[in-house]
This record gives sequence, C-alpha cells and structure tokens, in this order.
Amino acid sequence: MAAKPMRVVFINPGHADMNNPTGQFWPEASRFASAVAGNLNINLEILHANRDHIRMRNMVREVLERDTKPHYLLLVNERFALSPLFEEIDKAEIPFFLAFNHYSKQLSRAQPQPRVQHRYWLGALVPDNVYAGYRLAQILIENSNRTPAHILAYSGDTVTSASLLRIRGLHRALSEYPDARLTRLVPGEWRYDIPEKRTGEFLKRYPDINRIWAANGAMGLGAIMSTEKSNAMSRVRIASINWDAEEITALEQRRLYASVGGHFMTAGWSLIMLYDYHHGRDFINDGGAYQQRKIFEALTRDTIKDYLPVVRTRDWASQSFKSLTKTHNPERTKYQFNLSTLLANQ
Repeated sequence: MAAKPMRVVFINPGHADMNNPTGQFWPEASRFASAVAGNLNINLEILHANRDHIRMRNMVREVLERDTKPHYLLLVNERFALSPLFEEIDKAEIPFFLAFNHYSKQLSRAQPQPRVQHRYWLGALVPDNVYAGYRLAQILIENSNRTPAHILAYSGDTVTSASLLRIRGLHRALSEYPDARLTRLVPGEWRYDIPEKRTGEFLKRYPDINRIWAANGAMGLGAIMSTEKSNAMSRVRIASINWDAEEITALEQRRLYASVGGHFMTAGWSLIMLYDYHHGRDFINDGGAYQQRKIFEALTRDTIKDYLPVVRTRDWASQSFKSLTKTHNPERTKYQFNLSTLLANQ
C-alpha cells in the first residue's frame, strides 16, 4: 500500500451552500465525498464552481499550474465544458477521473475513451440517468389508480447529459404504457422558482394533468408548492429525482409520492475506485474504464421508513466505507454502489 495519503482535488460544478436556488444535490455530493475521504484517509480538496462553467474551467487550469499537484483530479463535465481541457490535463500529467457526466452530448462509441485518446484520463463513473428517468415515470404511471397518467414533466435543461438522458428514460416508460400521456414537457433549469410559478398555470390549462415528473428535487418541491396553492394535491401525484433533505421530509409528510436518488454519492464512489487504483486494484477489471451504473434507488412515501434515520440526518461521516473497497476486501470482485449495500455492511 502507498505510505502517504493520496491527494485528490474534486472540482464540484455546484454550490457549497445548501441554501441555493438549484437545490442540495451538489452540496450533498461534497458532503458524501468528504465522508468517504475521511474514512479512507484521502486528502480531499473540494472547489465549488457555483454552476459557472467558465469558473469551473479556470479552476482546472489553476490546479494544473500548481507547484504541488494532486495525485488525481476528480472532475464533473457539466455542460461538457471540460472536454476541451483534456489535452491540457494530459500535458500536466495529472491522472483524472470523470464523475456524473459523459464526455460529450453525442454519447456515441466514437467519442474518446479513457486511457486511449487521453493517457491520463483513467476512467469515468456515470449514473444511469436513462434508468432514473424511466424508474420515476414507471412509479408514477403504475400507481395511477386505474386512471391513465397525464404527465407534466420538468426537465433540467436542454444541454446537460443528465437532463437529456432522464427525458429519454421518461419517453421509454411512456412507450411501454400506451394509456399514459405526456401533456407538457417544460425546461425547469434545475430551479425551484420556475415550477413554483408555472405549475398552477398548467394545472388550470390542462385539467387532465394528474402526475408531475420532475428531473430534480428543487423542481419537484416548486411543483408541490404551486400545486398546493392551486388546491390540486388531491388529484396530482408528484415525484422527483435527488433525495434532497426537503424531498425526504415531503415523502414523510406524503406530499411527495416518490423520489429516485442516491446518485449524489457518485463522487464518493469514484473516490473508492481511485483509492483501489492507487493501491494496485485497477477498477478497469470490474466494468471497464468508462462505467455507467444503476446507482439510483427509488424511495416512496411507503418505503421511506426503511431508510430512516440515515437519509434524514445525512450523517455520512458515521458510515464505514472500507467494506466497499477491494483494497480492504481482497475477496470482493464486484463493486456494489448503492445506499442499501452501504447500510447492509455497517
């Protein structure tokens, strides 16, 4: 094993503060990654770009110019803003790992691959966002009380892979349930205020809407507020993606029907893969260099009790992550990255 702690810089594209208009996903990603790092004795530095992709690129370049460079860079290719920097990172000879987002919008097999076009790009771990969008829609459609689901959907935006792929999953679910209808698809820009302002208007214009699908928690919570103001909660079920703390509360209060989440843990799982790599257990032997995994799990208003109190307290630092590594468990051949497995190994 390496004698000194590995040094990692994680450039988080979001905010550090929980109180921001785009929700708690990115702050929670940092908290979870910090807990993994603390448990595994990883020296982790986190920089936040505050949803500014220009700032994010500048942060990468600042790290490349340091006299003392980290062992690894953990990057999020939000809006595909970092792809043009891969050559620069290669020249700086800093191994880097991509978490959360794909390399490019096209998602074709022809796109660059880790360790091929870019020597120092070690790998990628991307949550299966198609599955997330599909599972969320499936839960809403299957629990329609024999009434066809008429869905108002809030996508994140028209650029990021997470948004595009979740919408693809929504359409996949719709193709399997011919009675379900997508009434409106609206870019909510990952924000609370857009659904909060517009949902009441849509419910009035389209009285058949009885389901709201939201690509993140902030938009789902905004939709709840607007639906309540419209006195329409009795006929509308709302589901969202993220597991924000407010979503967990809304599930307990039965104001939110379901939340698909756990993907904020991706940076933490990526650190486990890098940790094993650093200690001679290359993750390429378990799923390849470029991995897409079904990290998401669904919590509903009826199953949320099984995951309390950990999803309420978010006390990730009290968890032990060594059981999920191959370094500390040489007999482990396959990674299992989800909350259920983590809790089962405590």
